[in-house]
Amino acid sequence: MSSPASVILALMLLQYPYPSQYPTPYPTRNIPRAPAEPPGGANTAAVATFSGEFKSADKKFITIEVDNGQSMRMYITASTKFFRDDKPAKASDFHAGENVDIDATRDARMNLLAVRVAPAKSKQQKAPEANP
Repeated sequence: MSSPASVILALMLLQYPYPSQYPTPYPTRNIPRAPAEPPGGANTAAVATFSGEFKSADKKFITIEVDNGQSMRMYITASTKFFRDDKPAKASDFHAGENVDIDATRDARMNLLAVRVAPAKSKQQKAPEANP
């Protein structure tokens, strides 16, 4: 019943240890995961807020002019949200010359990605400071 081929196969299999006999070369640990996006797909991981004058928006980019006269161009992604009066809006709802606030983040290549675009709040709309 035992042929030389089966004996050789058995000897070959016995030389390999079971995985539980030796520790793994790299310790396994619980790596924390990034938090899930909130409902509605709104990305709240903005790293900076830019205020400026709206210049243009197309399918890929939004361009604003900041206070020092420089133009900033940011990518528009599927997670970019536009708001007007705290309600969802479209990029076409914004007009050239309008003051806007843009929350932005960066991708792996350090490109600016627009996360949230809304009209700039005027000084009258901001909450008054409490005097002690």
